[in-house]
Amino acid sequence: EEYVRPGSKWNGARVILFTEYRATHGWLFEILTQHGYGGDRLAELHGSLDPEERARVTAAFQAAPDVSPVRILLATDAASEGIDLQNHCKYLIHVEIPWNPNVMEQRNGRIDRHGQIKTPFVWHPVGKGFSPSDPDAKVGDLEGDHEYLMRAVVKVEAIREDLGSVGPVIAHQIQEAMS
Repeated sequence: EEYVRPGSKWNGARVILFTEYRATHGWLFEILTQHGYGGDRLAELHGSLDPEERARVTAAFQAAPDVSPVRILLATDAASEGIDLQNHCKYLIHVEIPWNPNVMEQRNGRIDRHGQIKTPFVWHPVGKGFSPSDPDAKVGDLEGDHEYLMRAVVKVEAIREDLGSVGPVIAHQIQEAMS
């Protein structure tokens, strides 16, 4: 509301919402649509789209605001590499954090790149108590971060089942945090 539709009026600003999973992508699409962010203002970019459709979505998002009504791009990591999206977009939200920090940087690189004339704003989930103005602040507490850590443990276990092993550094860090 504050950045792309202040006072219930669409402006020229654009935002990208990155999800890790198609299930989250679909869930978020429904929520955005139910709250009046759908229709021609919301575009989707994911791995199930054929190359021609991906090109159309990218072109609509990159077109000038007076040419294309698209203001929100709901994307999976299919949009995180090699696509320029910075023409009219400086806002990016990581709805889910990928395990690999390089993927996050690739996502950020869609708007934080050569040709960007405005300072990008990137949001992502952080632990309870985080303050950008106080980098030494103690982040989180067991109660506040318990659900996040449990999700991480479940994710590591799923990786272990799928691949047969998980890098010991990731598993050890999560195990340490849980104890």
